[in-house]
Amino acid sequence: MKPVFQRVTLLFVFLAVALVAKAQKHEGLEIGMGIGFNGARVVAPGDDNINTRFTFNIGFSGEYYFSGRWGAKLKLLWDNKGFSNGTIIDMAGNTLPTDIHLSYLTMPFMANWHFSKHRRWYLSFGPYVGLLLSARDTRLGVDIKSQINSFDAGVACCIGYKYEISNNTKLYLEMDGQYGIKNIITGDYRVWNTRSAYNFGVLIDL
Repeated sequence: MKPVFQRVTLLFVFLAVALVAKAQKHEGLEIGMGIGFNGARVVAPGDDNINTRFTFNIGFSGEYYFSGRWGAKLKLLWDNKGFSNGTIIDMAGNTLPTDIHLSYLTMPFMANWHFSKHRRWYLSFGPYVGLLLSARDTRLGVDIKSQINSFDAGVACCIGYKYEISNNTKLYLEMDGQYGIKNIITGDYRVWNTRSAYNFGVLIDL
């Protein structure tokens, strides 16, 4: 999957450079913080019993505006992922149902397009990387971090709406998704993270 991720990253860099070249108006920097409700699961070919884990994320964002409509956004998220209705093998060799809780430090780097008449709507897209913070099952309470790759990567996208409450402060509501392209399991078995979320928070113009 590394060549795929490299191509996605190069495409994003090309788009970002193109946007900078076309920019005609400097609009400054916008920072934000928020919280979100996650629906996380994994794609595991051949396993149709896996269910969604409902959890949350907390994060910060910064967006640099190249023009009135385009910006580059970086997020830093404490992002809970994983899945429900998985399995684990105990010391006696028994296979037991369990939920898998994964926590990541996730960093999406996205181009952000602001549209509509007053530019309150926005659409973001770009790659993300994630650093594994913890991995644990709920049935036995076992730390399974050694079985999970420490690095995750994929593509992120988002659509949102901003509501202005003062000259430099806005509230936002957004729906975003992450689609992994890197195997998260150590070994030959192929498993990819997916995560959707509804996020809300506050943005401040600097």
